[in-house]
Amino acid sequence: MFRKKEILLTGFALFAMLFGAGNLIFPPVVGYNSGSLWSFSALGFFITGIGFPLMAILSSAFAGDKLDSFGEKVSPLFSKIFNILLILSIGPLLALPRTGATAFEMALAPHISSTESLYIKPIFLAIYFSISLLFSLKSSKVIDRIGKFLTPILLIILSFIIYKGISNPIGIPTAPKITGIFKYGFFNGYQTMDTLGAIVFSGIILKSIRQGKQLTKKQEINFLIKSSLIALIALGMVYGGLLYIGATSSGVLSNRGTTKLLSDIIIHLLGHLGIIALGICVAGACLTTAVGLTATVGDYFSSLLKISYEKIVILTTIIGFVLSNFGVDFIVKFSAPILVFLYPIAIVLIALNFFKNKLNNKTYLGAVIGAGFVGIIEMFQALNININVLNIIYNYLPLKEFGLAWFIPSIILGFFFQIIFKRKNIEKYNIA
Repeated sequence: MFRKKEILLTGFALFAMLFGAGNLIFPPVVGYNSGSLWSFSALGFFITGIGFPLMAILSSAFAGDKLDSFGEKVSPLFSKIFNILLILSIGPLLALPRTGATAFEMALAPHISSTESLYIKPIFLAIYFSISLLFSLKSSKVIDRIGKFLTPILLIILSFIIYKGISNPIGIPTAPKITGIFKYGFFNGYQTMDTLGAIVFSGIILKSIRQGKQLTKKQEINFLIKSSLIALIALGMVYGGLLYIGATSSGVLSNRGTTKLLSDIIIHLLGHLGIIALGICVAGACLTTAVGLTATVGDYFSSLLKISYEKIVILTTIIGFVLSNFGVDFIVKFSAPILVFLYPIAIVLIALNFFKNKLNNKTYLGAVIGAGFVGIIEMFQALNININVLNIIYNYLPLKEFGLAWFIPSIILGFFFQIIFKRKNIEKYNIA
């Protein structure tokens, strides 16, 4: 069995794993643009930024211990391709360069001019990724200890920011600056990439939970649910507080960019000492995340491609360095089309894996096709590629205003494939 203390500690461990320093930058800008209706965007953000990542961990416990188990019921080839896209997303293409860009824009950018930034930024990022590469190549507990040391400090600063922002608001939330409030929050929750990360790291999370415990499957799920609730509450408080503070700044501050808005909020609430302290913590926390992500990419692709771990890690670091120079806002725009395609498929797989033993492979295939088709349409829309036929189909889909246009097509095709292939098997059996 397990004790309450173990549930509490695991809950906070899940919180620390899901709440990266990069996640700081999204809630304030969502609240800022949502203004007086920030609570509606918060609901959407909570679903994709908190609910789905925790469901992904639970779903993985049903799916199996290996990453390939997550999508293998669609087909082994699909599982491999999907996993490659996941690893590339949380690695060199999106999450990794964003750690470097966020570290610079929070730690140094507020204290230098835009002209100085042009030549200081590449130097900072070169040093940042060199350190990340060094620790990725050489196994060391130093970087883990730094992370464990910085996370509590970061949380203390965050708690103070949220307390001050709520007790002494920057201003009064103004009218929303965007339409489709819930959908806006829902899609911005994708940007945390925690659902994709939870799928990749779920094996490690589950292994640490099982360590030293003799739990039945039922006890394990019970343990996960209780510890996940603790993480959910903690994440909800942090995200909710930052969303509200962003909303209160909507009539006072100007939105000069994702990280710049957060910097302006911190300076307004805590002054320049506050942004210095937060910047150092964010940079350090981003660095520890970068090391973990780089090592994950190296482990996966060195095994898949039979190329040395060192070569993969070096290439990953170079790509991360190059993309990070474009800045956080560019990476966010670049990542949007990829994420609106991947997330519906990931969410459908999360849901299906809870019923893995009751559904056949063709049900998985149909549901994924339905989600993937809508994901492709939304990816084209994010890229401003207009295909009239696809747009007409999309406009007829229910729940699109909530970011759930894929929901009904996924259910219909999953059910259709289940019936059709089940009937074919019956006919085959009768003929035999």
